[in-house]
Amino acid sequence: MGRKTTAITLTSEEREYLKSQTRSRTIQAQTVCRARILLLKAEGVAIDVIADKVGINRCSVMLCLKKFKEGGVENALLDAPGRGRNAEITDDEKAWIINIACQKPVELRYSAEVWTRALLTKHINKVAEESGHIRLSTISQSKVRTILEEADIKPNKIKYYCRKRDPDFDQKMHNVLLVYKQLSMQFDEDGQLLPFAKDGQIVHVLSYDEKPGIQATANTSEDLPPDENHKTFSRDYEYKRLGTISLLV
Repeated sequence: MGRKTTAITLTSEEREYLKSQTRSRTIQAQTVCRARILLLKAEGVAIDVIADKVGINRCSVMLCLKKFKEGGVENALLDAPGRGRNAEITDDEKAWIINIACQKPVELRYSAEVWTRALLTKHINKVAEESGHIRLSTISQSKVRTILEEADIKPNKIKYYCRKRDPDFDQKMHNVLLVYKQLSMQFDEDGQLLPFAKDGQIVHVLSYDEKPGIQATANTSEDLPPDENHKTFSRDYEYKRLGTISLLV
């Protein structure tokens, strides 16, 4: 009986990345071969069969798999700059990746508003060689994610901010707050401030913007608590309308 074949484990992200490498026409042939080796081995194909399908010798297949076990997909696809050393991405190459991530996709002729890891990696692979960063033409999504996390950059997220556009905002804010304060005070007919009586009437001031047509709704089912399959409370999408209300002065 022949020796049992053991498959390697790839994440769905790594599998999609390797498939994209096998379809690419701009990367080196040896990189395509190595990507095919990893995909075939992930399916449990024997080493001899892989060598026959890819068209290389058995030793080359074993070397590729050995590099994968030592350093993952990146290590298996890229040639190390020297014997015994893993391929490394330089600070200049990391800065180039970060610079791209800090641009909006629409500025580079994509329809997306923000980057996804897949789209960002695809763009890096596409333009890396012509930009003088050949090794980045095969960089994976996981490596791009690591570089961005180290730089604490999240190009897939948007955080809102409020820009201070009115140079007189502080003075206007002071005047409004002063009005609120005056409403809680009592004055006589001559406009003189009356002292607060210990047993006097307490004045509460409520300020809000006018908002007509606020929709009043109610749930049709009870919220479900978190369980082993759901990390948050679950709420039914359906609801019933209870009409509208308006906040007016």
